[in-house]
Amino acid sequence: MSLLLFEQTWMDVWDGAEPCEPVGAIFTKPEVIALILDLAGYRPDTERLASRRLLEPSCGDGAFLVAAIRRLLASERAHRTIIDWHDVDLECALTACDLNSGFIAQARQQVADLLTEEGCPMPRSMALAERWIVHADFLLAHWPEPFDFVVGNPPYVRIEDLPAKVLSRYRELYRTSTDRADLYIAFFENGLRLLSPHGCLAFICANRFAKNLYGRTLRQLIASQFHVRYYLNLEHTQPFISDVSAYPCIAVIDRQRGQPTQSATLTNLSPATLHTLAPATNAPNAKSPLTTFASWYADGAPWISTERASFDRLAALAQTCPTLESSAPATVVGIGVATGADSVYVLPQLQPDIEPRCQLPLLMAADIRPAALAWSGHYLVNPFSDADDGSLRDLEAYPGLAAYLLRHRAQIQKRHVAQKRPESWYRTIDRVTLALTHRPKLVIPDIQSGGVVGYDRGEYYPHHNVYWITSTGWDLHALQALLRSQIVLEQIRAYSVQMRGGSIRYQAQVLRQVRVPAATSLTANLIHRLAAAAPSGNQAQLDALAEEAFAL
Repeated sequence: MSLLLFEQTWMDVWDGAEPCEPVGAIFTKPEVIALILDLAGYRPDTERLASRRLLEPSCGDGAFLVAAIRRLLASERAHRTIIDWHDVDLECALTACDLNSGFIAQARQQVADLLTEEGCPMPRSMALAERWIVHADFLLAHWPEPFDFVVGNPPYVRIEDLPAKVLSRYRELYRTSTDRADLYIAFFENGLRLLSPHGCLAFICANRFAKNLYGRTLRQLIASQFHVRYYLNLEHTQPFISDVSAYPCIAVIDRQRGQPTQSATLTNLSPATLHTLAPATNAPNAKSPLTTFASWYADGAPWISTERASFDRLAALAQTCPTLESSAPATVVGIGVATGADSVYVLPQLQPDIEPRCQLPLLMAADIRPAALAWSGHYLVNPFSDADDGSLRDLEAYPGLAAYLLRHRAQIQKRHVAQKRPESWYRTIDRVTLALTHRPKLVIPDIQSGGVVGYDRGEYYPHHNVYWITSTGWDLHALQALLRSQIVLEQIRAYSVQMRGGSIRYQAQVLRQVRVPAATSLTANLIHRLAAAAPSGNQAQLDALAEEAFAL
C-alpha cells in the first residue's frame, strides 16, 4: 500500500525533520491492551481476523501491535490450520504508524522477532514488519481505504506545545482541534473518519474530552454520526506501565447508531475486575460494574456520569431547577486575578515601601474555611487606577510602586501579556476590578475534596485559584449552605474533571452548570434556616435543609 500524503511528504510540515524526542509517549499495560482489543471485538474466536483491517495510529514500540499480531496468528491457526505467510489477506490485515523513527525501528524488530518465533521465515518476517509498520504522521497521511478496527493509545500532547506550522496544519484538517484541545482529539476525529461501515475505534486516552469545553466539538461529532459502545472512566486507576497523572478512560466507538451504551467508573484494574468487563460469550456477568444506557449523551453534552441512577437524578434537577447564574437576579460566577508573575505581584505582607492604596488584601485558596475565613496576610500589588475603569496607574504619581515594579521589570516583561502590550508592561494578566474587593461574595477554592465554600463580607480580593459568586437576589449565606450540600457536590463531581487522590475542580464552567432552586421559590423561614446552618460542620443538617429546598 503506498502512502499518499496531503503534502508532498508529511516531513514538509515538520520542516524536514521529525521531533527529536518521542511525542507524548505513554505505554499501556498488557492486560489493559487485551481488554481494549476484547471490547473492540478483535478476538480470534469470533472470525478470521485476516479478513479485517486493523490500524494502530501511534504504535510506539509496538505493544498494541504485538498483542494484535498474536491474536491474528491465533485466528489463522483456528480458521486455516496452517498459516500461509505469503497470503495477501495477511499482508493487508495490519497497519501501524508512528512519528518517531526510533520507535519504528523498535516496533519492526519486535514484530520480526515475534513472527520468526511463530515459524515465519526470517526474510518474510522482516518484509511483513516493514509492510505493516510505516514511518508517518497519522494526522497528515492520506489513508486510501477504511479500517475495521482503529485501536491504540494516542499521544498525550498539549496542542499549543506543537511547532506553529504543524499546529496550523492540524487545525486546517481537523475541526475538533479547537480551543486548547490536546492532540489526541484530532486522533479521534481522523480515526473515526477511517472506520468502515461496521468498523470500531477503541482508544485509551485522557478523559478530559468527555466533560471539558475543548471536547465539545468532538462530542458533537460522536453524537451526530457514531455510537459509543463502551465508555470506561479509569481516572482512579493506573493503566499505564509508568506512573503518570493522565486521568485516562477507554472509549469504544462504532457506527451502529441507536444501540445501547455500556459504561462504568472503575476503582481498580485487578484481574477479577477486568474479567467482569470482558464481553460475555454466553450469559451476562452479574458482577459486571457496567451500567447500560439506552442512549448516550446527545448533541455534544458533557458525559457527566457513567452510572444510570446518578444520571437520572441530574436530569431531574435539570428539569426542575435553574442554573446557578439564573437562580436569582445579578448572580455572577467569576475567578480571581491571574498575574502571570505571582512572585512579584503577590506579597506575603504589606510592604511599607509601596503606597498602601496600591496593595489589596488578597485571599488565597488555603485561607478559605466554611465557618470563617483565615486570612494569611497576603497582599496583591494592584497596578490599576482607583478609577476602576481598567486604566493603569500613572507610575510617576506612585514612586514607591514605580521603584518596586522597575526592580522586577525584567521578570515582568517576560510575560506574554507584557510582550503583547509593551506600553502596559506592568499590568497583571487579568484586570483588577477594585469594587470586587468590597463586595460581599462567596469564595471557593478551585481544587478541593468538596464542600469548601466560604463567605467574604467584602474585605478581600480573590487570587486566581479562587472562584467567587456575587448576587443581589440571594442571601449569600443561604446559597453557601446549598453549595455545601451533597446534592450540589454530586453535581460538581459529575461536571468536574477529577484529580488524582479524588480532588475535584470548582471551575467557572462547572459552577455555571450547577442547578439550584430559584431563590424566590424558598420561604423566608427556609432561607433563614439555611443561612444559619451555612458555616456549620453538621453535614447531615446541611443536606436535610438542601433536600427541603430542592423539594426532594
